[in-house]
Amino acid sequence: MTGRKFSEVRKEILADPVRRERIDREKEAMRAAVRLASIRESRSTTQAELAAVMGTTQANVSRIEHTDNPYLSTLAEYIDGLGGRLEINAVFDDEVVSLSEIQPAH
Repeated sequence: MTGRKFSEVRKEILADPVRRERIDREKEAMRAAVRLASIRESRSTTQAELAAVMGTTQANVSRIEHTDNPYLSTLAEYIDGLGGRLEINAVFDDEVVSLSEIQPAH
């Protein structure tokens, strides 16, 4: 260990745009995983149960929850497996435009 303070390391990372972008992507992936897992858990569904409904493996459900940029069709299938539907909207200051429901790729 070098004995450097965390604040010094943090300043170094924030000063390097490549490192900062990588960390920002990783943070967003973690947030997305927590959101998907939270939705699943709020529906009282385990990864294994969702996997059975989706016709996939528990490991694949975990991968979906932890990917930083899943396909919309994959998200639609995930939400469909929980009994919901995925909707996408374009949101502007003066209006919200529905881009329609995204259908799972069954």
